[in-house]
Amino acid sequence: MLATLVPLFFEDMSVASYCLYAQKENMFEHPHLLGAGKYDGAGSIVGIEVFDSISESDLIDNCSIIIPINNISLFSNIEQQLTRFHGRIMLLLDQSIKPEDSYSKRIVDLKNKGFKLAIKDLPLANVEDYKTLLKDFDLFLVNSDTGDVVEQAKAFRKVLPSIDFCAENLHSKEEFDAAKDSGLFKIFEGTFFRIPINTQDTEVTPIKMNYMKLMSVINRPDFDLEDVANVIGQDPALSIELLKIANKLTLNSNIRSIQQATALLGQRELRRWLNTTLFNGLAAGKPNEITRLSLIRARFAENLALVFDYAMRKDELFLMGLFSLLNLILDMPMEEALTQVGVSNEIKKALVSGDGIFAPQLDFLLSYEAGDWQEVSRLMVLHDIEMHVVYDAYVEALKWYGNMFIEH
Repeated sequence: MLATLVPLFFEDMSVASYCLYAQKENMFEHPHLLGAGKYDGAGSIVGIEVFDSISESDLIDNCSIIIPINNISLFSNIEQQLTRFHGRIMLLLDQSIKPEDSYSKRIVDLKNKGFKLAIKDLPLANVEDYKTLLKDFDLFLVNSDTGDVVEQAKAFRKVLPSIDFCAENLHSKEEFDAAKDSGLFKIFEGTFFRIPINTQDTEVTPIKMNYMKLMSVINRPDFDLEDVANVIGQDPALSIELLKIANKLTLNSNIRSIQQATALLGQRELRRWLNTTLFNGLAAGKPNEITRLSLIRARFAENLALVFDYAMRKDELFLMGLFSLLNLILDMPMEEALTQVGVSNEIKKALVSGDGIFAPQLDFLLSYEAGDWQEVSRLMVLHDIEMHVVYDAYVEALKWYGNMFIEH
């Protein structure tokens, strides 16, 4: 199985929902899934196992969890399959449901049991037929890939005056701005939030400059622990966090100095901790999802190092994932941003020009993250990767991200 969580946003870029995208089998090994076979086992909701691996606190408080279902799984034991995140589950249906009495009764039943309802891929020509059915729905998704999303929303609004609209598949900041400025949408989805804003003479605050200088030092192949300890000692917050971590690693003694702590961690662990901690500092003021996405990419990339035959370079792959959105965080071109923090040439090649030895793994990460299961399936066959290995690597990355904030 493959599964990922895709964020949807309010207009202020806070996360409104996470939508589950899942695929049960490898499409290239089971090509019947591209046809009618995609409904094999359709009574079960694919991918919900991912929620067994994360806690409610791992996701944004009070955000909805959107679970796609079809006209078959609608009549399955949804109540028994979805027992967690009570009051936060939104069931996402499509035009495979029909404006018929049996569907209407089941939808009312689910609504009365606390489930929210959403619908997508409903053509404008059919909306009038669904008007009565949709009175119990909370969200209507308008797809920008099928035309101008604002003009579509205006037409849908004439028939559906009360339901909230979501603009989906927004691929650029311009599309997002147009949808937001129209006042027709409450929620927004797409890759637009990963697109850098072109700014001139971007000012970087002094504290961020210090963070970048420190990152450029620790990402050298060899660095002096004492020099780094001296820099950390000038930042009270970093000093406190470092001492907390070091003391967790000792059983019978207390670490009382920054020099002791850096020596205990050593270059490799100190580099890992500082990159992650300083990155969070650089990302302050940016949408939380950019930080979350970068950290999960980092761990996911590291977890997949072995299957891509780069086990000895997993630390570099961690950094590649961590810095994969650095241009958005620093509001500058990726090449310039990477120069600020100091990374290997192979990381630069992958993130700047999309080539080099790490490029295939970066492509894999981005395809998985987007729920592009056809491309992920192709890449798994190409690189001889087992599906369960990929799924386990992703779930562990989610757990790691959640535990990071519990422990620290």
